[in-house]
Amino acid sequence: MTITIHVAGAQPEDIVRGLLAAQAVFDKAGITADQAATARFIVEGWDIKGFPNPAPEAELAICGVWDEADQAAVKACCVGWPPDRIPDTADLELVQEPRRFRLTSGDKENEWLLETAAAGILEEMCEEGYFDDGRPEDEVAFLLDDWDFEQLTDEQRHLYDEQIYPLMRIWFFERNRFEEEYARRRAEWSYDRRPDDRQFELFAA
Repeated sequence: MTITIHVAGAQPEDIVRGLLAAQAVFDKAGITADQAATARFIVEGWDIKGFPNPAPEAELAICGVWDEADQAAVKACCVGWPPDRIPDTADLELVQEPRRFRLTSGDKENEWLLETAAAGILEEMCEEGYFDDGRPEDEVAFLLDDWDFEQLTDEQRHLYDEQIYPLMRIWFFERNRFEEEYARRRAEWSYDRRPDDRQFELFAA
C-alpha cells in the first residue's frame, strides 16, 4: 500500500510536494502509513461504540499521526495559494500500489515520486478531458477513480500498462511534449478500434 492525496487544482509537482511532507510525518513518528490509518480507523470505531477500558495505548499514541500527515500534505501542496483556495484536508488515503519497479540507484527517487503521485496524475488528466472519447482505455482511466486495480480485468490492466501509463510518464517527466505525444499515440490506437456503426448510417438508403 502507498498513499495519495486529492487536492483540486493542484499540479503534479504540488501533489508530490504534499506526499513527501505526509511521508515525512510518518517517518518522524517511526510508523508506516498503514499503521497510522489502522489506528485512526480503530479509534473512530471507539467513538461510535464507546472506548474500551482500558483503551489500548498503542492505538491512542499514533491515532493522530494520520491527521497530522494530512495537514502537512495540505500545507506543502498549497504553498503560495490564496487562503480561500486552500482546502481543510488533502483527502489523504491509502491505495493499492499499481506496480513495482526494478531501478538503478540513480533513478529510484524520480520513479518513486512518479509512483507516489500516479493516482493524482491520472485524476488530473481525466479532469483535463484527455480520456473523454469513450475508447476502451478511457473507460479504464475512469474505472481507476479510486485507484483500485483489483477491479480491472486482464485486458483492462493491459490497456493501462500499454496506453495509459506511458502517457502518465510523459505528463510527469516531459510535460512540454505531452500534447504532441498524446495526439500521436491516440491516432495510432484509433486504427485498432472497431468501426463505429453510425458511420454506415450516413450511407443508408
